[in-house]
Amino acid sequence: MRKYKAVPIEKEVIDEVYCNICGKKIEKVSPNQFEDYLHIEKLWGYHSKNDGKKDEIDVCQACYEKWINSFKISV
Repeated sequence: MRKYKAVPIEKEVIDEVYCNICGKKIEKVSPNQFEDYLHIEKLWGYHSKNDGKKDEIDVCQACYEKWINSFKISV
């Protein structure tokens, strides 16, 4: 026979987000939700100068618009 008990589980949650381009804080709209923003994760692989490195960036909507408008080939 098994007897169970409830145990709290710790997990990481995002507390604050800042734009990597302008530094602006991206506002929370509810406890687990933020204003919309772009999040990019890149794990570099073999044959790159950054092999094994993981980069993460967050970009607010205003900086995203400026950024994509600078592309030679549009999105």
